[in-house]
Amino acid sequence: MKNAQGRKSVANGFDFSHGLEGLDADEAAVVRRRQKVLGTMGPLFYNRPLHVVSGSGVHLRGADGADYLDCYNNVACVGHSNPHVRQAVADQLGRQNTHSRYLQDEVLDYAERLLATFPGAIDHVAFTNSGSESNDLALRMARVATGHMGVVVTQGAYHGITSLVSSVSPSFGTGLPLAPFLATVRVDDALHDADGSGDGTGDGADGAAASDAAADAVWAVLGPRFNQAFDALEHGGYGVSCVLIDEVMSSDGILPGARGWIARLADAVHARGGLLISDEVQAGFGRMGGVMWGFQRHGAEADIVTMGKPMGNGIPVGGVAYRHPIGDAFAACTRYFNTFGGNPVSMRAAGAVLDEIERLGLVAHARDMGDRLARDLSEILEGHERFGGLRHAGLFLGIDVTDGGGADDGGDARPDGAAARAIVNALRDDEHVLISAAGPGDAVLKVRPPLVFDDSDADRLLEAVRHICERGLFDR
Repeated sequence: MKNAQGRKSVANGFDFSHGLEGLDADEAAVVRRRQKVLGTMGPLFYNRPLHVVSGSGVHLRGADGADYLDCYNNVACVGHSNPHVRQAVADQLGRQNTHSRYLQDEVLDYAERLLATFPGAIDHVAFTNSGSESNDLALRMARVATGHMGVVVTQGAYHGITSLVSSVSPSFGTGLPLAPFLATVRVDDALHDADGSGDGTGDGADGAAASDAAADAVWAVLGPRFNQAFDALEHGGYGVSCVLIDEVMSSDGILPGARGWIARLADAVHARGGLLISDEVQAGFGRMGGVMWGFQRHGAEADIVTMGKPMGNGIPVGGVAYRHPIGDAFAACTRYFNTFGGNPVSMRAAGAVLDEIERLGLVAHARDMGDRLARDLSEILEGHERFGGLRHAGLFLGIDVTDGGGADDGGDARPDGAAARAIVNALRDDEHVLISAAGPGDAVLKVRPPLVFDDSDADRLLEAVRHICERGLFDR
């Protein structure tokens, strides 16, 4: 059998090729057991993979008995082992949980609540089990609705693991070919220094004008690139079915800035007869602060919105919200059936997540806590040679780690993935604080804690970063 060869990118991944080097006896035993039955396809985080046995709020407890501060997980967005979610799941399991071809109140109760969070034009929803399934269905719907196949994504995009979606996810590396109907657009250079502060509410006329000016400046660079991608797809005979975009662009380096530029992108793809699919798996459910959905932060007219990970706080559930003519066109020529999509237990879990977001005011909290972290982290890191800048929107922060070039030799600083990896692993091993890395060269520290992250948690994170700085990990 011929093997496909290529490079793959696994940010902050455990390197199985190094064997069990550096692991203690217990860690080595669990990794060996895992390899025996799961192989090495599924990645693990950290040089020393973390063996988790329990969690509560923003804390995870390891098999070593240590308490780890979780500054990474958007899956348990309202906190690990959230009591309200747990009770909703247990209650529904005691009632019934079966497939979706019966009339069931749970799916309707949740669908009505979820759709109320969207603009009125997005008025229907289908349920899946994951963000990958959601994006797969969204791409199929866009094909039918537009009559075209061409897809545009950003250069470093990740959108899921199905055959179709992985073929439009460049971040997987070169081991598997990308789809011939895909065009990619580089965005990191235009968005790296773009202003992403605030949530776009209450800015006043001056703030709105500044936001418009920033969006116009970004679109002046990116507009020609996206139009060139549209031209290439049209000339290739594929046409333009959609732009599929993660509103925070996590895999491109966490680039939430210049509120409003995606509204220009929506106009541009609509002018070509295509749709804007907003991948909200990472940006949605209040993550970006001040608004429920990332596309709202940009004032963009999304046609389809996809959801996953944080939706059920760890219970598998995903969704595709859409303008009903798109779904009507799809239903007229094919069907969509998902055995577990919209099952009652997942719907109750998802409803409990919405309860917690509303009860705890987590959309506003994400904005305020994110602003605090961005301010205090910048203050701690300022002046350290490897600190290349910080970008954030709500509780999603990216910190650039560089080789320190330009600090005193007049050179240009370049992304330094090895230095970022050293910082991530030092935080895990010595401070018991969990983050990851993303972006070009895996050189952007990715800080994305559960939405219930509070001031005491922030104090612990900041103290850990101070310790890392004192040890010289942010200096050459």
